[in-house]
Amino acid sequence: MNFRNLLKPLKRRVLQRSQTASRRGSDVEWSAETLEPRLLLAGDAGQEISFAANASGIQIQAIGETGEEYLEVRYDNRDIGYMLLTTEWATYQFDVDYTSIDPSKLQVHFLNDLYDPDQGIDRNAQIGSVTIGDQVLSSDAADVFSTGTWLAEDGIVAGSGRGSVLNANGYLQYGAPTGSELVVYARGAEGAELMSVQAGEYHADRINVGTELQAYRFYLNEVIDPNSVRIEFLNDLYRPDLGIDQNLIIDRIELDGVTYESEDASTYVTGVFRDGQIRSGYYQTEQIDSRGYMQFDATTFESERYRLDQSIVGDGLTELTTTFPFDEHHAINSNNQSVLAWTETDWGQGSTFVRTINVQVVDADGTVDENFNGGEPVDLIAATMAHLNDTSGETYRYSLREVATDSQDRILAQVQKYDTNGFFNTYTTFLIRLQPDGQLDAGFANNGFLQINEGSITTASAMALDAQDRILVSNATAIARYNSDGSVDNSFGDGGSTGIPAPDVANYTPGSTKLAIRDDNSIVVLTGLQYNANPSANYLVQLNEDGSTGTWFGDNGIVSVPYQQFSLYSNFSERFEQMIVDDQGRITLLGDVAVLRYTINGQLDATFGDGGRTLLPEYTVSDGQVFFGSYNNFFIQDGEGRFLIPYVGGLARLTADGQLDATFGGGDGLAAFQPIENGDLQTYSVREGLIDNDGELRTLARANTGFGVAYWELV
Repeated sequence: MNFRNLLKPLKRRVLQRSQTASRRGSDVEWSAETLEPRLLLAGDAGQEISFAANASGIQIQAIGETGEEYLEVRYDNRDIGYMLLTTEWATYQFDVDYTSIDPSKLQVHFLNDLYDPDQGIDRNAQIGSVTIGDQVLSSDAADVFSTGTWLAEDGIVAGSGRGSVLNANGYLQYGAPTGSELVVYARGAEGAELMSVQAGEYHADRINVGTELQAYRFYLNEVIDPNSVRIEFLNDLYRPDLGIDQNLIIDRIELDGVTYESEDASTYVTGVFRDGQIRSGYYQTEQIDSRGYMQFDATTFESERYRLDQSIVGDGLTELTTTFPFDEHHAINSNNQSVLAWTETDWGQGSTFVRTINVQVVDADGTVDENFNGGEPVDLIAATMAHLNDTSGETYRYSLREVATDSQDRILAQVQKYDTNGFFNTYTTFLIRLQPDGQLDAGFANNGFLQINEGSITTASAMALDAQDRILVSNATAIARYNSDGSVDNSFGDGGSTGIPAPDVANYTPGSTKLAIRDDNSIVVLTGLQYNANPSANYLVQLNEDGSTGTWFGDNGIVSVPYQQFSLYSNFSERFEQMIVDDQGRITLLGDVAVLRYTINGQLDATFGDGGRTLLPEYTVSDGQVFFGSYNNFFIQDGEGRFLIPYVGGLARLTADGQLDATFGGGDGLAAFQPIENGDLQTYSVREGLIDNDGELRTLARANTGFGVAYWELV
């Protein structure tokens, strides 16, 4: 659906109004003299519509005064969908995929209020019944909470039992908020400033701020700490020639009756103009001069969290290059050394574009391993071009796909090359093995190089090693297996390769794969390309050690991983790209905002999370930082079986049974990478996380001055 079309201006109805009003919004205090009277729309308020007891999802009955009213439906702080109302009662259906629905977490937001008596415009929205399965809720009930309803006796104030009409931007919630009450006192230097308020999982965007100090009040569904409040200045403008200098002034906040001053020493601010530059820090100021944010109580960290281990060389970050690398990969060998592989580019002689794929080894104490190639990186592109007698100089044709280590600490890298005839590209995949000292392993395949030919695999998407150091390589449709010396393993499939069984469903499109090896050397494949006509987001496929289908698993060896349709957009974008197979054979999958676990035989594990699934926060402020988008870069378990999931800004931790770990971070399972503890670490760059042989977290990351290995300690 194209939602822009929903927002196109519609023909306005002319209304007769006897009173006048200035600009209105749910964030402004209004008196009875400046607001239009409450309008009861045509139809019976709260009238009920009968639905079958097994009706899916949520049905909402609504009507608009002008037919231009735009409403958003949210459940548990997640967007479910939108409604563009008409001037007739209509029922709007929202399909969701929750195992249970708590009505008190359901909100209907009015987004585009407008009152312009000169043009005869007055937008209002009335919500009738809300039906969840066989439960019908009345919007006029005494426990329905409103932030946008006008009443003659008090104007627009928040409260319960105020009726079913939204006269101003605000929302109805089908149960009183049970969390914190937040008040932000703010003003703008010019009156055109915009701010956003983020409080836990609550997010209010693009709030207009006038030149008079005003109180902006928010009612939350969760109890939060002050370091879960962040206020952002969105639209800085400095035009001295026009006499314009937009700045946001935040005097203070009140959280559950406690005042936190902006000028407190614990308040962290970005976008502050000092000494001729825009700076960030604890400046004890109430003014944000440039686009930036204010974070309260940003020095109090009491729960468990990860920080850089200052006892390691480089204060916890060993930098290996000053460039901006890409295609970074990470493995840890039996000596507890980090093996890094990354790609970087530079300009060579004659302004030619030069790409290198570098491999380097770093010891557990953060020092570079001098026994590996004399402490210098090995360039796999140069080695591959020499092996192929490729004198073209076209290094850009090579790319890094994966790196791993075997039981003898030999390093295996997967490199892909493309060639073109000007119209079509052809691909070749190589496996390159290095000895622990960085020299090519002459005993592997062809002097250290193996060109993948079995199974028509040319663009391999996954690689794995089993307990016998046999190497498995897969693409979208096939898997090949090689012995540890690089020879074809003819005991696997048909002559060393086997096709990946495809589900018997319409519109199935094979996609990239992930491989995991069970303790018995059988293979689990995560596969499938997301397609909105396909009822599954992915598939799990079980193969036996010999490459035959493990028909004991799921439905003849295949398990459908359904779309997680808990929001309007998820069934177009949910991706399960990370997989863990634990020592009990259970399979845990990480998606965009969902974690699923299956039993050893492919059944959804009801002992995990909520009936087999845990939903992750999509966007929240916690532990002093903003978290958004678990970005699917790595998914690991620590020594206690807890799951670590990377976010931009920090980590989420789940307990072994799939609950957000309340002992971690801000008490909600989210722990930030704190700037005050981690120097100039660029938190968005943290990736390729692994648990080392001592049970500590190790990742790749970069700071302002370079990229390398980050060593973390749990404190």
